[in-house]
Amino acid sequence: MKSTTNLVVGVAALGTIGAAAFGATSIASTPTSGAQVTLAAAGAHSPLPQDPPPPAPSPAATSTPAATSTSAAPAQDVPTAEQIVNLCNEYTDPGVPYQSKVNLVENGINQQQGRIMEHELKKAQQNGNFPETFTVADLQSTGPNMASANVSIAGPKFAGPVVKYLVFTNIGGNWLLQEDAALALLQAAAATN
Repeated sequence: MKSTTNLVVGVAALGTIGAAAFGATSIASTPTSGAQVTLAAAGAHSPLPQDPPPPAPSPAATSTPAATSTSAAPAQDVPTAEQIVNLCNEYTDPGVPYQSKVNLVENGINQQQGRIMEHELKKAQQNGNFPETFTVADLQSTGPNMASANVSIAGPKFAGPVVKYLVFTNIGGNWLLQEDAALALLQAAAATN
């Protein structure tokens, strides 16, 4: 009888392990001896251990004269809100030639893009769009060397802040605007009413 009970328990355990491999979260089997065997699939549908909570934001908000921030960087693998604000200020500065901004965008800025960019920013400056302010929210890692944030852009000619979802990439230790993010930021900053 003992060998039959061991056989039943062994088959139940193998069946449970096999079911777990196919995504079942738990299976229970009651062998003839009355003992219950329960196994759960590791990670199939059970919650994974959580990372420790991020450090609380510092009491002082990250800001520059033309910027404010509503979130601090939650981890080391994302830029700080201040870095994003500085990047946005540098990229949209109408007084700086595009050649000085090439290193702010992933894959750079070609001559045609640069000339259009300069034209649009100067037109926006003449329209009275500047000074503009940038506020960073929802800063998060989106993968290795990648981050995203919602950036609100406000200025004297904006009816209200314009929010753009921007993606950033870290290349060689420097956070840059991804190409699509650079275009979205330029369009928002240079918009004329």
